[in-house]
Amino acid sequence: MGQSATLYPIDKSGFSKIIDNPKNFGLFKISKRSEIFDKSFDGLQFVLSKGLDKKNKELIEQIFYPKIFVGEQLDFSKIDFENVPDDFDFEDHTISYNDPDKVLEIYQLLATITLNRFQSNFDHNELNKHEIYPGDVWNDKKEEKVAFNIRHMTIEFESLKSIFKTAKENDEYLLSYVG
Repeated sequence: MGQSATLYPIDKSGFSKIIDNPKNFGLFKISKRSEIFDKSFDGLQFVLSKGLDKKNKELIEQIFYPKIFVGEQLDFSKIDFENVPDDFDFEDHTISYNDPDKVLEIYQLLATITLNRFQSNFDHNELNKHEIYPGDVWNDKKEEKVAFNIRHMTIEFESLKSIFKTAKENDEYLLSYVG
């Protein structure tokens, strides 16, 4: 089992429900669709960031790690880790999201990255060298059922562009959950 990143498009009405009750993560059910990037999201960020200036690299980072959130952010410096209850949920405190303006900005950046450019920037050796999650699994195999190669990452890239395009067209928020 590994980490995945999930993007949830939410319309303005649904988002206002989340604002009213940010601790109810069941509200993700109000999203009519989602896109899961299973163990590939760090690789996507790495490949997409290649050749970009600092501002655009930060924008790429916000795809899965938005800077704005609702809910209460934990102050880890104030947690007594020796006495944390077993049932303490470290993740059930904030909901990170990109608002429709940020979705548009990210979409516009993604639209400038062609499939050809993305594929040219994919280098499995470089991903392994930099220990990009999930680690030493990036490869150049061509088989259809093999992940973490250019074919798999191309599919992930197209899915990412698609969810941002649809969210932009529908003036939606994109909530992000990594875990």
